[in-house]
Amino acid sequence: MLDRAVVAYTTAGNYGIGWVVAGALAGAPARVAATVWGTLGVNYAVKLAVGRERPAAADALIGLPSSSSFPSSHAAMSVAAAFALTRARPELAAIWWTAAAAMAASRVYVGAHRAGDVVAGAALGAVTGAAAGAV
Repeated sequence: MLDRAVVAYTTAGNYGIGWVVAGALAGAPARVAATVWGTLGVNYAVKLAVGRERPAAADALIGLPSSSSFPSSHAAMSVAAAFALTRARPELAAIWWTAAAAMAASRVYVGAHRAGDVVAGAALGAVTGAAAGAV
C-alpha cells in the first residue's frame, strides 16, 4: 500500500504538473508555473552537462526516465515551488515545505535517484526559487 501511494505521489511530480496545479489553486498560477518550469529548464542543462547514470532499473518501483540522474528534477522543482507557493500563500508554508520534502524523498524511495542527486536538486531549486522571488 505504501509503495503505491509513494509511486502515485512521485508521479504527480512529473514535469512539475502537480506543483503547477497547486499554484493555480493557491491563486498564483503564472508565478508558480514560471518558477517550476524555469527550474526544470536549468535542471536539464545541468543534467546534460553531468550525465550521471541512474540507479539500477531492476531496483526501481517506477519506470526510470532516460535522462541523467543528477540533479533530481523532482527535488529541484519541489523546492522552487515551495518558495513560490510560500510567497503566494505564506499561511500554508508548512504544507508546501512538507510536500516538497516528501517529493524529494520519494525519488530515493522509488529508486529513481541516489540521495546526492536529491540533495543537489534541492539546492538547485533553492537557488532558482529564491532568484524567481527576487524578480
